[in-house]
Amino acid sequence: MRGRVGGALCDPAPVQAATWRFPLAVGFERTRRSRIVTLSVLGAMAVGVAGGVGYAVGRMAVWAFACPGRHPYLQPVAVVPAVIAAAVVAGGAAVMIAFVGRTGAWLEGTFLTVRNLTARTVNLAAARAVILAPTAHGPPPDAAPPPVGGVRDTPVLTVVTDAATVRLRLRSRDGALLPPAQLRVLADVLAVARCPGGAEAVARLRAMAADPHTLLW
Repeated sequence: MRGRVGGALCDPAPVQAATWRFPLAVGFERTRRSRIVTLSVLGAMAVGVAGGVGYAVGRMAVWAFACPGRHPYLQPVAVVPAVIAAAVVAGGAAVMIAFVGRTGAWLEGTFLTVRNLTARTVNLAAARAVILAPTAHGPPPDAAPPPVGGVRDTPVLTVVTDAATVRLRLRSRDGALLPPAQLRVLADVLAVARCPGGAEAVARLRAMAADPHTLLW
């Protein structure tokens, strides 16, 4: 339907379909909260220990080299190693907590985003190469063993475009393979890729969705 704006005929603005984010369970799905709590507690304890050790080292350095009896103004210098040590430990703990909390992946239309500490996004429709292959990094030792003939390695989907390369683990950080429904959606979206390895990866994803315990390699 056409309308008038200022006496002139005009076409209505096209309505753009909303693109929904479809999450993929590649992060710490079952243990994220407990891991963050544990890392926070251990990190706080480690910061206190590091600060205490740093302060002790600073005090010894002042006594050994600065003769605090003659130069009392150097006493505060002992705090410097404590602050540095505590800051380094706190930074390391923050990085680990951020990794646990941020790790994930999702689909938005034909775009695949994989996020660890940083996020990388590729357009599957613009892929130049697709590789689906196992890695030597299998499930963690505490994960339940798969049935006979089950997938033991971690399948990794690698998508190469002119802009970036993204590697998507098809196993969560807790050791579980992606659910069949997510594998099917990933295969359907990846089917838009017209590049070497694309059709083979789609077929393997659909086979895994049909029987997650199939040994594909």
